[in-house]
Amino acid sequence: MPVNDSILIIGPPDSGKTTFIVQFFTRVKKRKSSITLFKMPENIKAITDAEKRLASGEEPKTTPASENVELVLPVNVDGRIIDLICPDYGGEQVNTLTQLMEVDNNWEKLVDSSDRWMLFIRPAKIIPGYDLSISCYEEIEKIKSRAFKSPGLSDQSKFIELLQILLHTKHKGVKRPVSVPRLFIVLTCWDELKTEKKPIQVLQEKLPMLLHFVETIWAKEALEVFGLSAQEFPLNTQEAKDKYQNELPENFGYMIDQEGVKDKDITNLVNMALQ
Repeated sequence: MPVNDSILIIGPPDSGKTTFIVQFFTRVKKRKSSITLFKMPENIKAITDAEKRLASGEEPKTTPASENVELVLPVNVDGRIIDLICPDYGGEQVNTLTQLMEVDNNWEKLVDSSDRWMLFIRPAKIIPGYDLSISCYEEIEKIKSRAFKSPGLSDQSKFIELLQILLHTKHKGVKRPVSVPRLFIVLTCWDELKTEKKPIQVLQEKLPMLLHFVETIWAKEALEVFGLSAQEFPLNTQEAKDKYQNELPENFGYMIDQEGVKDKDITNLVNMALQ
């Protein structure tokens, strides 16, 4: 069965979706990428505020949970016209999918019309599980206190439930390895990790149960893991803000390929998803 050329970006709250979309769009628009715009998108309301904030050296705001604005970027990738589907939804909607086990009509349409999924995960915010190799209970509590609290399912279970729901919505069985949709796990805010490890090694360390699940369900050629720092560094000091304003946001950011190689052109994430 032929695979369509649309890419759906999925991610929970504060996973870096909006920052990547803004940086991608700005680079493509200003011809700082091998990817070009096929035509201007019909509606860029979804990223206008975030684009202005980054240009001013400010972090983009979290999208309200009730927000549902679909941004479709028609781009030319080596003569191939594709739609990058970037629904600017409140990331809390992803949590709601796993909590209520309900998929509304909008999500059904998004999932059904895409054969490539990018799942954004911010590993630095993952709550660590209990490790029996840590003998001191106080040490475990200290680790947990540094993590962001998340009610209900564990992070591992939440992502597994999410993928199961999306596969069910797309009417995909798991008796055979899934080749469509292809799945690209993108570990975001890579700069927070301060690591030289490959993305798949970080996923194994942070979410081993999720990695085992996707490697079991997806065909080997249909699963890839990347690292991404769309912003490159936090904008929490005046020096950082000034640097962003003076040197322009589109000159920052990088991705990490499967072999751990750093690439300053974050738009290559889309190139790799289309290979």
